[in-house]
Amino acid sequence: MNLFSVRPAAPLRNGTGRLFARAQTADSVPAGSAFAGPTPASVSGLAGWWDAGALGAVLDANGNPLVAWNAPAAALADKSGNGATLLPFHIAADTAPATMMAVPRVNGFLGAAGSPDPAIAQYGPTLDPDWGLSLARFDLGSGAAWTLYLVWTRPNWRQGTIEVDNAPIPLIHAMATGTTIIEAGGPGGGGLTLFPGTAASRGITATIERRHTHALILRNTPGTGVDVWLDGAQVASGVANPLPASAAGNVLLFHDNTVQGSAQCWFHEAACWTRALDAVEVTTLVAAQGRWVLGARRGVNLLVMGQSNAEWFVQAGGALALAQGVAWYLGAAAWAATSLPAGNVVSPARYSMIAGHPVSNSSPPLFPPGAANGTFLTNPGDGSSPATWALGPDGQALSAYLTGSQALVPAVDEADIAFLLWPWSEQDSTMPYANKTLYKESVSRLAALTRQMLGRSAASLPLLLWSAIPYETDQGVQMVRESVLDLSLDPAGNAVIFVAQTADSNPLNATWDPATGLFSGGDPQHRDQPDLLRYGRIGAHAAARAALAMGLSDSIPAAAVPASGLPVAGGPSITHAYQAAPDQVVVTIRHDAGTDLRVNLQAANGAGFAVMDGGTVANPGPMIPATAASRVDATHVAVTLQRAPVSPAASCLLYYPYGSTQIGRRDAVTDNLSSLAPPAGWSMAADLGAAFAIDMPLQATAYGVPLSTTPG
Repeated sequence: MNLFSVRPAAPLRNGTGRLFARAQTADSVPAGSAFAGPTPASVSGLAGWWDAGALGAVLDANGNPLVAWNAPAAALADKSGNGATLLPFHIAADTAPATMMAVPRVNGFLGAAGSPDPAIAQYGPTLDPDWGLSLARFDLGSGAAWTLYLVWTRPNWRQGTIEVDNAPIPLIHAMATGTTIIEAGGPGGGGLTLFPGTAASRGITATIERRHTHALILRNTPGTGVDVWLDGAQVASGVANPLPASAAGNVLLFHDNTVQGSAQCWFHEAACWTRALDAVEVTTLVAAQGRWVLGARRGVNLLVMGQSNAEWFVQAGGALALAQGVAWYLGAAAWAATSLPAGNVVSPARYSMIAGHPVSNSSPPLFPPGAANGTFLTNPGDGSSPATWALGPDGQALSAYLTGSQALVPAVDEADIAFLLWPWSEQDSTMPYANKTLYKESVSRLAALTRQMLGRSAASLPLLLWSAIPYETDQGVQMVRESVLDLSLDPAGNAVIFVAQTADSNPLNATWDPATGLFSGGDPQHRDQPDLLRYGRIGAHAAARAALAMGLSDSIPAAAVPASGLPVAGGPSITHAYQAAPDQVVVTIRHDAGTDLRVNLQAANGAGFAVMDGGTVANPGPMIPATAASRVDATHVAVTLQRAPVSPAASCLLYYPYGSTQIGRRDAVTDNLSSLAPPAGWSMAADLGAAFAIDMPLQATAYGVPLSTTPG
């Protein structure tokens, strides 16, 4: 099944090949978030205790505690003081396993240990299929009294393998006898099974969630059997232990000692005792589980639709980065982008993206009614409202991709779809400005039909749109920019602008000088991949706000999101334009999460700023480009025009930018967000990589800002 059209690892891997690129200090958690309840050490007689939720007991290759997240981990120290170190385990001799890492924010603000694989198979994160942990010399025999405690997160079904993707996952395995003590069911069904594959096999829960964090207690009492608690509730008692009376040997966590035998889970915490805990002690251990968010966990999936720039957006990793950023806000366990470009020779045709095709065939003669190449909606050309239009060939291919007996997207993945994502404006922005109402209504119609395919309402499935990219026609681009803003202001449509500035980009494969910000050549109809990836990272903020407003939080509650210090509106915006001199305009800017302005590279030469000297988009007056721009103070930029407008101030409109103008990469006025300390525990750059530390660009002006003769 081909669900995701992404270049493996592109959005997540830096030059070292690691998933995570930038360190987070051990104390970078929100104030007051520490758990004040008991710990496994509150129960006497600990034989071993290991904790990856915080850094103090995660060791580097030299045996020293790690001081920062997103770093290689060599072992987990025994916090009981007994020296029973947990070590990574793998069996493959012909391939190097992915490095075990200490990663933050896997369960709320608590971390985990595991081996993330840079290549995303379907859902992020993908974990190495040959990784587990090994505890030396622990006796799980039927004649020995023992208690085991384990907390883990499964972010997804097993993935990236052929042999075991659909198989249950091993949680605890006794190497002395080759017996899996307990396993959790895979996509084929099943819950927790005690002693699978033995005569004593016992199913102890009917089902277990695809994504989850659970806490497990196993207690063996000689002559009585094994008792099991899951998340504090007893789910089995007195199950016969099929192991011999003595079965001392290494115990594996998340591996069954077979090829690709990893459970592909995150490790959080474990403890063991060489005795059977009594009822009071079990109650104490259950209380210690209050540190963790237990139960089903959420995945964040995006359905990507559009034409060629949507395809490039996916290929660049922008969609996956956006989904990962939303998951970071929500504390979700997994992230993905669902899409498929046209081109597969299949019947029926199934895809969500196709190069060169707009929303509808409303731009004759390129797409006349009944054209063989089709569009997502068919305008019958009879003057009817777009609210009545039917799906065109592309829309039918989308429906076949998502629904019916030959659909390529499983229902369980569709249930995770949190957004319709449309990085899409190219061909539609060649329409005349007069088509604005028709365009907006066609967007609403296609969004409604797509939501119907998924059985969702507008309120439960937001539509993510970007501010129109520079394309061929000024008036058409402005029409789409205005339409996107209008749609975002209509609560009934639940549309969100995820990137409010797209002109600060280069043409695909252009030559670019980072010292000057100048570019040349390239394909002007497509945005360059580094910019598209950056849009995904920027867009995570606005998309996450929509998800939070819908109550989609997972292990991090919406109330924990800081009221300030993180972007809300998608970057700073222009609120006033004062004609301070005949050829100078002082622009007033409202900040989002930043506190100051930066006039970078070609921005100092006025890149993007222009004044329309009278007229409107429907009937444009002459455009006067800017020749210089400079910071006045933290909220004002002085813009010098090529000449003074002839029209009175109130008849002139400031744009940033106008139509198809390309500002260029790093040539936009930005805020200073990347230099500001984020709220404690809310550093996206620390958790997801330094590339997420971004100064937010000044938003595009959907509508021109009238010049004023009074300061703002």
